[in-house]
Amino acid sequence: MKKLCMVLVSVFIALNLTSWAEASCGSSNCTLIRGSQSGLASEGRFVVDLSYRYIRQDDKKKGSSDFDGNVDVAKVEFETGAIEPQHHREFRTINELAQLDVSYGITERFTVSLSVPFLNDRKHEHIDGLPGSPEFTNQDGTNGFGDITLMLKYAVWHTTKHQLIMGAGVKFNTGDFKLLNSEGEINEPTIMPGTGSTDPVLSALYNFSLIPNRLGFFASVSHRFTTENSLDYEFGDSTFIDGGASYRLNEKISLITQINTRISRRDEFLGMGVPNTGVTFINITPGVVITASENVALYSHVQIPIYQRVNEVNLVPNFGLMAGISYGF
Repeated sequence: MKKLCMVLVSVFIALNLTSWAEASCGSSNCTLIRGSQSGLASEGRFVVDLSYRYIRQDDKKKGSSDFDGNVDVAKVEFETGAIEPQHHREFRTINELAQLDVSYGITERFTVSLSVPFLNDRKHEHIDGLPGSPEFTNQDGTNGFGDITLMLKYAVWHTTKHQLIMGAGVKFNTGDFKLLNSEGEINEPTIMPGTGSTDPVLSALYNFSLIPNRLGFFASVSHRFTTENSLDYEFGDSTFIDGGASYRLNEKISLITQINTRISRRDEFLGMGVPNTGVTFINITPGVVITASENVALYSHVQIPIYQRVNEVNLVPNFGLMAGISYGF
């Protein structure tokens, strides 16, 4: 029982070292790749994880400073091949995201995992048509199936106290990226369910058990190498750096605290830099894992921003919530 609980907790730690995808019209990219999904499952075992995330995005930033002015951002005109700066004024984006993750331990050191973001619901509000005839709309959000990610992970160093896991994978072009807005034009790429590109991903995760079965520390890094999609749009490469600690209170409850960093470079369209894209986010993420039964565990996390930087001006998240359930068999 104790061994199984620790396996599940270790998997949760690895699966939830996440820099959540903050989505906004003209903001950061919407890819749902988790930054450090590099944990291992036991040999011959499946771990099925179902998670839900809620991210509210309505804080204003200019660079790294709070901003009281108008958040006027650019629009990419796919039909004409142009970028129109300060095209519309943003107010709020509410993201509701649901994802299924399945991991299988081929050996004690080798695991394959599949991430399936099956629900991406983004409610978006802005004033369109600046500086012409501005008109408020909340009809230009998106909803759909996202981009699937396949990861292979191998423990290159595995001892009683130390574990180093290297991962490599691919984010496939499975999500919608040509949805139309209320005017019948291709919507902003940064609120699409998918990116339209197939991107390689590399990751590394290090676990250190200071007190076996009770106190552990972890650190991870991953990078997504983006490619251009068929609309000649390329999201900026993203690097995720995460670290934290886990403490097992008793047989049922474990506490986890993380620091999550995401760095994304500016997007490009036809070789031109897209204004209002590219971010650096640092969040602190406390969470709890509850072992409900021998095979089932529940978890919840809250993500609190401690540093946010955008290019030009943009909206950023003021908090994020995540809850999920995992089943191992």
